[in-house]
Amino acid sequence: MPKERILIYSSLLTIALAGAGFYAFKQFSDSRLSEDEVARIGNSVITADQLKAYMGQRSSASNALDIKKQLLQEMIEREALIATAIDEGYEQDPAVVRALENALIARFRERQLNPAIERIRVSEDQVSRYYQDNIARYTTPAQKRAAIIKFELADNALAAESKRVGELAHRVQKLALSQPEAVRGFGSLAAQYSGDQGSRYVGGDIGWHAEQSQSLDPALAAALSGITKPGEISAPINGRDGLYLLKLMDIRGERITPLESVASNIRIQLLQRMRMEHEADWLKATVASVKPAVVNESVLSQMVVVRDEEVAAVRPPELPQ
Repeated sequence: MPKERILIYSSLLTIALAGAGFYAFKQFSDSRLSEDEVARIGNSVITADQLKAYMGQRSSASNALDIKKQLLQEMIEREALIATAIDEGYEQDPAVVRALENALIARFRERQLNPAIERIRVSEDQVSRYYQDNIARYTTPAQKRAAIIKFELADNALAAESKRVGELAHRVQKLALSQPEAVRGFGSLAAQYSGDQGSRYVGGDIGWHAEQSQSLDPALAAALSGITKPGEISAPINGRDGLYLLKLMDIRGERITPLESVASNIRIQLLQRMRMEHEADWLKATVASVKPAVVNESVLSQMVVVRDEEVAAVRPPELPQ
């Protein structure tokens, strides 16, 4: 760390800690103390107001003389520790300097940034505008619930096998058309004939899908778009890995979540984004107010950080006990 920076933080720490400068101390209780001074240690003075403030922080404090003496002694001991630590150079310890830097940054942000962030408000117009601009996010497209029966058929199947499977699909289609309307999907026909293990035991039900659903075989998705009446059953469909029968079970139209249901979440999102943007602008302006940042790209590109495991690998062996 540059010597100049250490000196700066040393001075700041010294000022912040009430100008303590000696590690040896002696209590004074004589005429050299002014009326508002309770004690002096080295070059540091403890005033009546400081002692009162310290007493106010202690819930057990009272106006009894022995209690006041006890708390004053604690303050004297603290000043002595501070003075001794400074005298021995601890204010130049990198960890101490880092802690002071963090404290300075925290206080600076608290006084300069936080009040501005707290004043940020999201208006109803902003919420409404965001909702309208992102209406697709709050819209569930129209969907259809379908059931299938899958007949396994390889791409390279022989003509005879293709014919057999095709005839089977047509026979099962006729059986399905004769089922009662109350049957769920394809009912027991799915369990008997379908090769789709995920749906065969629930009547072939494959759930809700939007038009041109990416989760369906393209041939199935196209066929689903073409049937519009619940209960309607398609002719056999040539899919990627077999033949299919498709049945439309139900339809539900497009649904739009109303603004009042999502306004609170939108307001939170907008507030977070506005606060982050304000903080980014504030940091940029703060850097610019000091001086332009100059980056040594050459040094940056050649820099190598040794990780903990690499440090452990090159650590010398311990001395014998």
